[in-house]
Amino acid sequence: ERILSDLFNAYHVEPAILPDHVQMWIDKRGLERTICDYIAGMTDRYAVDEHTKLFVSTEKP
Repeated sequence: ERILSDLFNAYHVEPAILPDHVQMWIDKRGLERTICDYIAGMTDRYAVDEHTKLFVSTEKP
């Protein structure tokens, strides 16, 4: 649940990080609906991978 909320908030704050094929729907569907539809279509693995890419630092100490 937290992963999905984090993804929604990240895409809402910075829609430019959405894939181009998803961004093209924003004008027709609205930002929130587009984000919800995009997240709803994600597999669990893809959602976790996207969350990791956006929120988990890959830098080593």
